[in-house]
Amino acid sequence: MENIFIETNLKTKDTFYSPVIEELTYRQYKAIKVKNRVKYVLTILNYLIMIIVGITFLYPFLWMLSMSLRTYTEAISFNPGLIVGKLHWNNYIEAWHKAKMGVYVGNSITYAVLVLGLQYFFIVPAAYAFARMEFKGNKLLFWVKQIGMMLPGEATFIPIYFFYSKVGLIDKWTGLILPSLVSMFGIYMFMNHFKAIPDEIVESAKLDKASHAKIMLKIMIPMIFPVFITHFLLTFISNWNSYYWVMVMTNTEKLKTLPVAVRGLLRVEGVAPEWHKVMAGNILQLAPILLMYMFGSSQMKRAMIGGRKIKFASDKEGKIKTFFKRITKGFTSKETKEKY
Repeated sequence: MENIFIETNLKTKDTFYSPVIEELTYRQYKAIKVKNRVKYVLTILNYLIMIIVGITFLYPFLWMLSMSLRTYTEAISFNPGLIVGKLHWNNYIEAWHKAKMGVYVGNSITYAVLVLGLQYFFIVPAAYAFARMEFKGNKLLFWVKQIGMMLPGEATFIPIYFFYSKVGLIDKWTGLILPSLVSMFGIYMFMNHFKAIPDEIVESAKLDKASHAKIMLKIMIPMIFPVFITHFLLTFISNWNSYYWVMVMTNTEKLKTLPVAVRGLLRVEGVAPEWHKVMAGNILQLAPILLMYMFGSSQMKRAMIGGRKIKFASDKEGKIKTFFKRITKGFTSKETKEKY
């Protein structure tokens, strides 16, 4: 072990530091050795648990991918293994044409974009009002909002359907997107992050005679930008996978979305469903969601911890990504040129 011993030269008045080495006793050495071994064992156990949990979540997706590349005979055998002899990529083409996914993908994108594009005009001002403004009925509206979050969507299907049938909103885009415009989850999410912004920032903006709209748009929203990414991904996934709501509110094929098309692959009379094509359709449905999460996962992590900029292990740039980034910069430095 090292301690710092301070010495001063009386002639030059200079102060310097010299380490003083203390010898460890046998008991202290033994304790440090045991402590290091315990840390090593705990680190190994931590990695083992992470690997087991990762395999538990990853296995269903790998099995679905494996099933989508098999033949009909191999698919109906329900072999739990992941190894496939010959890869049949034509299953994806057949599933695409059989389920008419080209039409349904367009409907899914339209539905998700309309909900996301219009939702922010309602939930962001409402969240700012709950977080930073005082008005009559504030607490009452807050409790109404809380009760709305407690109710499951299935509990309101029948009342909404009867109401929409009376006013003629069944099988129309307006009827599909209208209930999603005021998302209780989105209001609650943005409200909590608006409250987390220091009061000094808001007060200084008010001293400069900034309006509430200017404070919200130019100060608060840029500060909680990771929350927008998180909300965008969660809302997009929810709308992209929406099945029961679309089935209840549509009567014709013109507005049905991709999950309905994938469900249609199971409609086979007299024989077992073509599970290899069903799984291929599921992979096609999941692909956009997985890609979006891969590109927005770091922003989601930052939003979950309050928007702070923390370097995650997954944020490390690989050699390939670093190489292409330096290519785009034109290899300006000598160091880069010598390396590549």
